[in-house]
Amino acid sequence: MSPTLKDLLPPDQQPLTIQPHESVMEAIERLRAHQYNQLPVVDDQGRCRGEVVTYETILHAALAFETEPAKLKVKDATKRVPTYGADDDLLTTLDAIQRSDFALILGEEKKLTGIVTTADTTAYFHKYAGDLMMIEGVEVSIKEAIEILYGGLQEPALTEAIESVTDRASDTRKKLPAAIKAYLGKMNMAPPQGDETEALALAETKLNLPKAGKPFDRLTFDEYTDILLRHPKAPRVGETDSAATIRKLLHTVRDARNKLAHFRGDVTIRERADIKLAAEWLERHQPTPLPLPTPTPTPRPNDFDLVASNPPYENKGEEDSTPQGKYAALSKHLGDMDSSAESCLMTFTDIEKLLNEKLPESAYEYRAWWANDPSKPHAAGWLAQGWKAQSLSMSEKRLTFVRTDDRQRAYIAFFSRLNTLVAEHPEFPLRNLSPQGQNWQTLASLQAVGMQTADIVGAFVRQGRFRIELYLDDSNELANKARFDALNARQVEFEQAFGEPLAWERLEGRRACRIAIYTAANILTDSENEEVLEWAVNKARAFHRVFASEFGILARD
Repeated sequence: MSPTLKDLLPPDQQPLTIQPHESVMEAIERLRAHQYNQLPVVDDQGRCRGEVVTYETILHAALAFETEPAKLKVKDATKRVPTYGADDDLLTTLDAIQRSDFALILGEEKKLTGIVTTADTTAYFHKYAGDLMMIEGVEVSIKEAIEILYGGLQEPALTEAIESVTDRASDTRKKLPAAIKAYLGKMNMAPPQGDETEALALAETKLNLPKAGKPFDRLTFDEYTDILLRHPKAPRVGETDSAATIRKLLHTVRDARNKLAHFRGDVTIRERADIKLAAEWLERHQPTPLPLPTPTPTPRPNDFDLVASNPPYENKGEEDSTPQGKYAALSKHLGDMDSSAESCLMTFTDIEKLLNEKLPESAYEYRAWWANDPSKPHAAGWLAQGWKAQSLSMSEKRLTFVRTDDRQRAYIAFFSRLNTLVAEHPEFPLRNLSPQGQNWQTLASLQAVGMQTADIVGAFVRQGRFRIELYLDDSNELANKARFDALNARQVEFEQAFGEPLAWERLEGRRACRIAIYTAANILTDSENEEVLEWAVNKARAFHRVFASEFGILARD
């Protein structure tokens, strides 16, 4: 149910109006005194004529009639405007309100009941967004508590909890062993000897039971709640061991979010107070993070080992480049910290000194602003440097940044899975190199006359993109540029064979060149995204199909 114009009307609003026979100077005085931009015109019965008088219409009338405003009546300086009912849908009338800066709301007998202005719509959606951010802050606290209690997002205990909570067919699975035995008995067949795993797996396949488990960031609010509260060390209210009280409060938060998401009305004063209470209670009862382990120094591989594991790649992807944007100073500060530093405690004031400007008000008001969300520019900056925000205290205006290997683990998981999928296509010359936790991975190397001339590479890059590219680099800049230019001269031919346009990047000032194709993807949210993986497999195969045969010809040139 969408909001209506009535939702924006104050209950005690008394619209200021004017009548047609009154003077324009009186209209100007009312506009000035109340700092309004328009006055609805009504008759002596209070019925709206669908007309308004504004500074603009007064000026226009004075110029058109070549007279002074003092000699004009309101009826000489009006314009017609659309009118609406209080129950009209806000979203369908929003564009019209933006164009006119206001909307006249009429009730019975066309009497004016209120005015909705663009300021009213802005205030309404500001409150709506504020409620959603406050609720998101509660979810952020729940997710952070889960990560601390279970020891990290990659821990088997958390994986087991997610599978248990998300298993929609758990009741059926529990009944399967007995059902199989009963069926075999009825058919006078002997039950399988030893492990029943294979038989159960076959039965689940035949029954098409949905698999349990899903990525952590795609869980529902209820699933986050269940995973948190099933942990024996999850916070509890008072001295009780029961999770019922805190679960009831979190269900209130969930219901309020669902109400907002489906436009089923505004959050009530009581609901807003409960959401605030939940946010503050969770902050005060956040589990204490485990002490960070002392990093074990690992010997740096020699250059030969690096080349063998993954060939040189001059531009290792924009994700590794100098931080940019409004929050670059914070990202750079974290990126420049000594490698032995595992945490960094900062106050909001410390961050503002780094940025040389104030943080936005939402950083002070909403916990959700500090979420480790790669879609938000400020969070993407510290995540790209290998840090995440933790132990946030909104009351004390401070937080701790801790080092994380989530990004490296995600790169390894994604490119390992990509290698597996590409290997299913024997015509593709997969190198099957072991991923090293970098944002790029060489999938194949195309050679001519015994020397490496080009690689097919996958890389996560800035602005939330992933690309598959033909990377031209044989250590000779002039040769690379000449090879690129020769291919680029046949751009139409190659793109027709490929099936879609490609990005032709000569990379002026660099040794290498690339021909690439991009899709939207972020490693922290898409490391297990089968659609992105399938896209990568198809594009890598297309690059090989279209370009592999060209390198012998180019080498002879």
